[in-house]
Amino acid sequence: MNTRRAQSPPSMAESSEIRQHEEPKAPLNRVEESPAFRPGRLKTQPALPVVRVLAMVPVIIVVIAIKWYFADASAEHLDWLLRPASELVALCSGLSFTWLAGQGYYNAAEKILIAPACSGLNFFLILLATGWCLAVRNPPPVRSGWWFPGIAVGAYGFSLIVNTVRILLAIFLYRWQIASDLFTPERLHRLEGVLVYYFSLCLFAMLLSMLLRRSRQRATSPPVHPRYGWLIASLYLLFTLGIPLVNGAAARPVLFVEHSLTVLALVAIVGLGMTARKKRRNDQSEYHV
Repeated sequence: MNTRRAQSPPSMAESSEIRQHEEPKAPLNRVEESPAFRPGRLKTQPALPVVRVLAMVPVIIVVIAIKWYFADASAEHLDWLLRPASELVALCSGLSFTWLAGQGYYNAAEKILIAPACSGLNFFLILLATGWCLAVRNPPPVRSGWWFPGIAVGAYGFSLIVNTVRILLAIFLYRWQIASDLFTPERLHRLEGVLVYYFSLCLFAMLLSMLLRRSRQRATSPPVHPRYGWLIASLYLLFTLGIPLVNGAAARPVLFVEHSLTVLALVAIVGLGMTARKKRRNDQSEYHV
């Protein structure tokens, strides 16, 4: 007759020793809790290295040198901006313009003069500095040398379109006669120019940033939203307030202070709006998991 000896259950000491030698089991369906890897969170570009920031300095110096070269340019020297702008305005408005030596393009019926101050040179240089700085900050992987002349050509064409829109809007504002004691024609013209130019600059930077990202073939990687708002604001303030102040714009303090307050208020409003939009987008991404 076969007998089997019953095994006694392990003691408490033996049970604890067995549990110590057992490998812990990994939790199933565990989601990483780190904020950097939270699902739905948009990837943002890290802080700029100091080297890339310093690389922007020569670009800005070159553009400033171009601005100083054309500081006292006549209408003949700026004809490469005045002529296409006048032709585009004539095409869109039906007005005809006549060349006046040393003054620009003039329409006698509406008494409109597209003078060197209306050439859009300053805006073109701001676009050029912004585009080149974005290319330095987010360099394309291949054939990067072709990007700089390409950005210059794109900035030139974009500035012509925006300047044409600005001149047309100024003509319509003049026809509508909405000026008052508070909003004089000069103030309306200045405010309209600041609004059109700054929002167009933001649009140009956004479009160029998208092209630069696509050139690096980031379609399959997580979306990257570079922080270029500070760059736009800094360059715009440099070319519209800083350099004119050095060149003696403070000689007319009332006009310069009024212009400065207009520019600073617009930059602050746009900056606060972009910050609020970014915060709302990040908050929404945290809940869409």
